[in-house]
Amino acid sequence: MAEGVVSFLLQKLGLLVLDEANLLLGVDQQIMFLHDELEWINFFLSDADEKRRTNKMVDVWVSQIRNLAYDAEDIIDLFMLEVQQQRQRNIGLRCMYYPKHLFTLRKFVKQIDNVNRRIEKISANKSKYGIDTLGADQTSVRLKDDLAWKLRRASIEDELDDIVGLKKDMEDIAMLLTKEEPQRLRVVSIVAMGGSGKTTLARSVYKRSDVKKSFDSSAWIYVSQEFNIKDLLLETIKQVMKPTDMELQAKKDVVQLGGILCDYLKERRCLLVFDDVWRREDWDRIKEAFVAQIEGGKQRRVLLTTRNREVAKHADPLTEPHELKLLGVEESFKLFSQKVFQFEERSEERSSCPQDWEKHGRDLVAKCGGLPLAIVVLGGLLSTKEKTPSVWSKVLESANWQLNQGPNQCKDILALSYINLPYYLQSCFLYFGLFPEDYEIESRKLIQLWVAEGFIQQRGDETILEDIAEEYLEELIQRSMIQATRRLDGGVYTCRIHDLLRDLAISEAKKDKLLEIYGKNCSTSLDRFRRLTIHSSSDGKPLISASTLHHLHSMLCFSKSLHKKLWKGLYLKFNLLRVLDLKGAQNIQSLPKEIGGLFLLKYLNLSETGIQRIPHSMRNLSNLQTLDVSFTELSYIPKEVWRMQQLRHLYFSYSYYTPGILCNCVGEVVHMIGESCCRPPRIDNLRNLQTLMLISGSWIEGGLDKLTNLRELEIEGNLMLHTKALTNSIAQLKKLRKLRLRDHSKEKAQAPLALGSFSHHVHLYDLTLSVRIEKLPELKDFPPYLTELRLSYLGLKQDDQPMATLEKLPNLKILRLGWDSFKGEEMIFSGGGFAKLHTLELAELMNLRYLKVEQGAFPCLQVFTIDYCYYLHMLPDGLRYVTTLQELKISRMQPGFDYNVKRGEEWEKIKHIPSVTI
Repeated sequence: MAEGVVSFLLQKLGLLVLDEANLLLGVDQQIMFLHDELEWINFFLSDADEKRRTNKMVDVWVSQIRNLAYDAEDIIDLFMLEVQQQRQRNIGLRCMYYPKHLFTLRKFVKQIDNVNRRIEKISANKSKYGIDTLGADQTSVRLKDDLAWKLRRASIEDELDDIVGLKKDMEDIAMLLTKEEPQRLRVVSIVAMGGSGKTTLARSVYKRSDVKKSFDSSAWIYVSQEFNIKDLLLETIKQVMKPTDMELQAKKDVVQLGGILCDYLKERRCLLVFDDVWRREDWDRIKEAFVAQIEGGKQRRVLLTTRNREVAKHADPLTEPHELKLLGVEESFKLFSQKVFQFEERSEERSSCPQDWEKHGRDLVAKCGGLPLAIVVLGGLLSTKEKTPSVWSKVLESANWQLNQGPNQCKDILALSYINLPYYLQSCFLYFGLFPEDYEIESRKLIQLWVAEGFIQQRGDETILEDIAEEYLEELIQRSMIQATRRLDGGVYTCRIHDLLRDLAISEAKKDKLLEIYGKNCSTSLDRFRRLTIHSSSDGKPLISASTLHHLHSMLCFSKSLHKKLWKGLYLKFNLLRVLDLKGAQNIQSLPKEIGGLFLLKYLNLSETGIQRIPHSMRNLSNLQTLDVSFTELSYIPKEVWRMQQLRHLYFSYSYYTPGILCNCVGEVVHMIGESCCRPPRIDNLRNLQTLMLISGSWIEGGLDKLTNLRELEIEGNLMLHTKALTNSIAQLKKLRKLRLRDHSKEKAQAPLALGSFSHHVHLYDLTLSVRIEKLPELKDFPPYLTELRLSYLGLKQDDQPMATLEKLPNLKILRLGWDSFKGEEMIFSGGGFAKLHTLELAELMNLRYLKVEQGAFPCLQVFTIDYCYYLHMLPDGLRYVTTLQELKISRMQPGFDYNVKRGEEWEKIKHIPSVTI
């Protein structure tokens, strides 16, 4: 990891000389000397990072290099901080030859001289203590990735199925879950060590059609070591119900939430999966909140995964736990071959190992001891390397293969895969240690954090850092270091890390002072730690002195509250902060004006906090790239935000908590008590914006059409006040990938929005329209690669025949027709229509009475939802021909509709569907 730290510092030194040459007269030679010395040292660091694990002298030398690089980076940042402050006091002066600047420059020269003297001493020690030649005859573990990286945008159906050796286990568990036993709650447990495939097996069973068909409702709940019962209940309600007001549910206590769940499930057959339960007392807490609510009555099942057999026996003494065995020799080799060769061109031999390499492959697999995680990670490593016997032989020779029995069995293989990551991926991988166990991370957020942290550097002709970060994430996924859920277009939606790999990330990151987790095992001294993460309430935890955190670059909070003593002084002490993520910390209601002193801040997330006002001092945050103030109590954004020319992502939306605010437009907002704010400056100052989620307002007239780098645009409010400007602007935004327009106007007499053609929006794949429009665009005017379309409030009539157009969209995979999108009484789906549609939802179509599905329609449909189409008389007869359908969900229909569906002729239409939820 020291290699990465030095590489990032080298890039920063280069940019400093390039951008600030006129400020560095008299110190440029010292900087270049430091740059040259570090370049030489960096050549030795990749080998040294390996050798430090077995040699104390090398470990000390690498630690000294790391500390020097950290100190040099802080010196540069503090120098630029002072320069920025002076520039703000002397607007327009680039070369600041006045006493204050000269004093700053002299201090900087002295600090750089001290760093150079330290680096000379460290370099001398390398020869003095024989580190130059240490282990020179040994094979380096850092083998070059000889294969050019091939980015694979796989669709869902192309993902490799990793259930090798688990088919009989699947059958046994599915049988236990589906066996009729209505009067007893059966808990089926899967028991095995970490990395053995418990979650993979449970997920495969959970998705089986025969299992889905046996239950009316089901939910998958990640438990982890530190869990909150209320969060688990909310997640379960979200999955099994269709809550219309989740933020309201969040205000209820555990007992109330348990009652809501109980009322919903009492007449339903249900399956709940609790993944990764660690202790008996954890199960007792879960049982009290969940299981006690669903015992008795209809068929109820719980599927449990745990590493502890005692937990399984305690959960259900009458059901023998299913102990998952390690893979056999042939199963292990088959899984290994699949992983290594999965990225080659498709053929029947895709997953087979060439005979010349088989011996090396089998020797490598033998080191994994039948543990699937170790096999998958090792296969992911070798999939990136040249496939020759010599390379595989070097991997076999390079590692300290000391597999131990028990929870650390595969740590050497995981460490080997980490060491073999390119330095630019190592920092990205270690960053996952900041997130709580089993945490689902939005890829969008992760990428923005990586960019703010400085992990992503431009390369070649690629200039959009977010694109490069997306490739980094894909590479970690393809190496099997990270797990991902994908959108239907193949992009990464969320990602998560296996807990054993997370443990590795945390231990490696702590070794290099990259992060610390604030909690009961928190280090007593946080000096030099670069990042701090808070995972649960800080009450009862040891307090941290702000004076020990002056090196802090990032602070991330995953708690509902933040301790006031930790919060106090944050802005005065942490002037090196780049990232401040306080999402969900509801006890934070205001920001002090001192936040304006965080000049280096690039990422600020206040989403779902109690923030009511942003101080005007935020105008000083000239480096801010991401500002997220969505779902807060803010009624407006101060005009200073519109001057932040480095902003790339801005999120501001209607509040969960203050629906009384009249938000007709930003800059024209009127609070309930009558307070108004100033008209904002023109939005075309923000030319770097890629993401904009904002309330409709006069800013639309102020240069929206100039934001040609926009990729995601979401506007809600009274759109009809700005129809012409909005239409003209969208026509110019050719890089859009997502467009969401939601009109809240109650003035139906206003002219509808006249949509222009989207035929030139070749990147637009996700379109949401909740607004009155003149007419549905013609087929040629839709985005050519549209995959997701959500429509509501359009008011389309029967004569408009919307299905005749929509069914011909060649790439459409998701279609949602919501409230008042269609006023007709009959909807016809023609044979051969919707060739790629995967998901269809009809919701709140109050005039709809008849559905007709012709034979040959929906050849790929898997999920069909009908919600609150109150006057729909019956299901379409043609559903019997949609053989691909896996899930049918029906809710909030007229009395007796569900009764009719479950019997007779109506049931005959849908009995082939594995999962029917009514």
